[in-house]
Amino acid sequence: MYRFKEEIDSCIDCKKCWDACPVNMVTEGNRFTPQGKIESLVKIIAGEELTQDEMDNIYLSTRCGACDYVCPMSIPITDIIQYERELLAQQDREPAKTTAISQNIIERNSPGGMDPATRFDWITDDLEIAESSDVAYMAGCWVSYSQPDIARATIRLLNHAGIRPMILKEEKCCGLFLIDNGHLEQASEHAGKFVDYIESLGVKKVIVSCPGCYMVLGKEYPKLYRELNFGVEHSLNIFKDMIADGTLKPEKLDIAVSVRDACPLRESKDVPRSILASMGVEVKELFEGKQVCCGGPAGLKPNFPQIADDIAMLTVKGYKDKADILASYCPFCVHHMESACKSRDEEMKIKDVSVLLAESVLGRRE
Repeated sequence: MYRFKEEIDSCIDCKKCWDACPVNMVTEGNRFTPQGKIESLVKIIAGEELTQDEMDNIYLSTRCGACDYVCPMSIPITDIIQYERELLAQQDREPAKTTAISQNIIERNSPGGMDPATRFDWITDDLEIAESSDVAYMAGCWVSYSQPDIARATIRLLNHAGIRPMILKEEKCCGLFLIDNGHLEQASEHAGKFVDYIESLGVKKVIVSCPGCYMVLGKEYPKLYRELNFGVEHSLNIFKDMIADGTLKPEKLDIAVSVRDACPLRESKDVPRSILASMGVEVKELFEGKQVCCGGPAGLKPNFPQIADDIAMLTVKGYKDKADILASYCPFCVHHMESACKSRDEEMKIKDVSVLLAESVLGRRE
């Protein structure tokens, strides 16, 4: 019996995963369903040739978890996709772009192969950063290179609350892309080096802005390497508590927003909404309260840019009918959707929740 056979055989063909999948929402003919993805496993294990649609379908997934969430049989669809990608990588059949991005992470510590020397260019003179502290701030790749305003807003809010965090001078990509694409041995080695480095600094808590970093460090690293000797916390959880105890005192922002939810934080969607409510911000829900991925992660954007952009437009067009701007708490969502809007000549107004909170508490900075 091959791995996951019992789970795949338990499928009752209810097609709930079809309706939940953002890829299936924007493609015709039900060619790329989650159900179809996992049905290819037996052929992959046997090393059989896949049709182009079958091969594409394995990589037409952000592993957002929407299919897992709605499956009445609790089939771990995203785990099966990860396993299929692991096998295809071992068989030298994964897409060339996936291999290249994985190498960028291993060799240059960012998916885009960015210059490591510019990772901390977001730091400005007004930010109070300690040389050594038991609290560290990890901006993550997308904040560091693409959304520096998030890092600055986060540090300013922490400073306002009397916290001077240190930075991780040898900060690495968390490696989520490696995990999503089944490069687990590489991810394990990567995790081990990063965990050992952080612990060598005496850090007791790492605050992160990126939901992907939060999930990977807090949940995946203990599985890939070992239990951590430090805690991992998403910045919004910290800010929610600071608002509750009066450390941060938001002023009213007279805007209506739609929230661009982050897939890794599916179970704590109330946190950003609580922070927005503290600012008097009106929330206009997208997708009738259901969660729909932005369409970018896990290699979908580089391998299938047209489909990734089509998924992004679901959010962009959805908020324009409801709100003034989008409020995000995932820097990769912002990065991907800004890129999609540029390619489609679409306008979009979007701000991270931490940036909105900094404007509310500290005043807007030009």
